[in-house]
Amino acid sequence: MNLELLESFGQNYPEEFDGSLDCISLAVTCAFNKYGTLLAVGCNDGRIVIWDFLTRGIAKIISAHVHPVCSLSWTRNGHKLLSASTDNNVCIWDVLTGELEHKYRFPSPVLKVQFDPRNDNRLLVCPMRYAAVLVEVGGTHRCLPLDSDGDLNIVASFDRRGKHIYTGNAKGKILVLDVETFEVVASFRIIVGTSSATAVKSIEFARRGDAFLINTSDRVIRVYDSKEIITLGKDGEPEPIQKLQDLVNKTTWKKCCFSGDMGKVYWKPGEDLAWHQG
Repeated sequence: MNLELLESFGQNYPEEFDGSLDCISLAVTCAFNKYGTLLAVGCNDGRIVIWDFLTRGIAKIISAHVHPVCSLSWTRNGHKLLSASTDNNVCIWDVLTGELEHKYRFPSPVLKVQFDPRNDNRLLVCPMRYAAVLVEVGGTHRCLPLDSDGDLNIVASFDRRGKHIYTGNAKGKILVLDVETFEVVASFRIIVGTSSATAVKSIEFARRGDAFLINTSDRVIRVYDSKEIITLGKDGEPEPIQKLQDLVNKTTWKKCCFSGDMGKVYWKPGEDLAWHQG
């Protein structure tokens, strides 16, 4: 039977508990490769465990860092893995051999790292209390410009095609930067109520389409259209496509992401084992 026909009528998310993977130590962060065949798990002892998700067996263990691994990112082809740790180091690993290819040291713990979705030789690094840095592998690096607020609590992310970098700060200001020129092509501020701003905790893009979400400290997940953001330009006032929040418990969200077909948003409460969808 036609696979697309089956998928259109079936659910694209699990309806029951599928099982667990017994990791060798406490798992801190994880990331699938593009095809969902390999799962990289960053542990609190600095090791990276790569699981073959088809056989549910461990394919490779990399002794990567001396402190907990806090962020992981795969290249588009899945040949390389990027890791960051609270030991201030960012490393690029060859997945097949487990060998270290490049290592970068930063002045503070790194909160997030991300490969450019379309360029394996470019990566985005978000150090704690420092401006985000765009690194060219084997070449130069550039610090992303800050907003006039001068706030250093920065989160940043490439868009789906790697043409722009979206940054957000603790005062709710979002900047959209051209990845080549660092020119600010669009900006807006997330306002709560009439005047107060809210801190940006994370920015995530859907794998398909133009939607992206912003998780903020006011416990609301806002979904926007990136085309609309670019069209409005600097100091725009875009309206979210959707707002997601727990009106009863006022839960803070630890992790948010889109489903594979962009049809749903999943979010993880900070103190709950369950995932929610909307």
